[in-house]
Amino acid sequence: MYTPLEQFIIKPYITNIMGWLPLRTEWIDLTITNSTIYTILSIIIIYYLFFLINKYNNTVYGESKWKEIITLLYTKVEDILKDMFTTNYNKYIPLIFSLFIFILFNNLIGLIPYSFTAPSHIIFTFSFSLSIIIGVTIIGFQIHKLSFFKLFVPHGLNQGFIKFLIPLIFSIEIISYLMRILSLSVRLTANLLSGHTLLKILSTFSFQFIVLFPYLFFLPLILIFAVYLLEIGVAFIQAYVFSLLTATYIKDIYSSH
Repeated sequence: MYTPLEQFIIKPYITNIMGWLPLRTEWIDLTITNSTIYTILSIIIIYYLFFLINKYNNTVYGESKWKEIITLLYTKVEDILKDMFTTNYNKYIPLIFSLFIFILFNNLIGLIPYSFTAPSHIIFTFSFSLSIIIGVTIIGFQIHKLSFFKLFVPHGLNQGFIKFLIPLIFSIEIISYLMRILSLSVRLTANLLSGHTLLKILSTFSFQFIVLFPYLFFLPLILIFAVYLLEIGVAFIQAYVFSLLTATYIKDIYSSH
């Protein structure tokens, strides 16, 4: 690895699976990349973890420690949604909890040396953000019908001369609403990208430092260890922020200006 950004290169392993079919599928490219593999790996790990929890829970060894951790996380998600929503919060708990767990595991897998961090790519987080905003919009139309568009017009603009500002305010609100797609995706990608780049730079510097000053080898190792712990914290925080913002966007649909 010659540059800090080389760790983020998407490498194709199996090219254009759809091309194997006896159909005209030139417009579909299902290439298996390292990003695809690590994303699938995270799903397998999550599934296997929950499988073990269900299998070995309440055995002669007592309740599983993993069950206690997962239950604690689920309870925290439930408490957060209960504080945000007055009603209808129960049906969104599985979505927010699953989103948090999936992003968290992808973030943590990326901290394993020589692995790949899928959320460090904007296309990964953008796909999630776009799907979330589309889903939120569908929920908005189901609840408010065409009155959904009234959410983009603050109350009090239909009086006097100020009512002529409604088209401008409406356009600004629509743009702000759509910009949530970028803000939600860029926040996660930027934090992981910068953190992993910093770790690579520090590891390269540490290797050179140890070669020059072998008797002070512990100094760069302490620094890397501290930054590594920080990145673990960032992995949790960014998964939490992403899930919290998703819940906030859903909550906004149930309220109006």
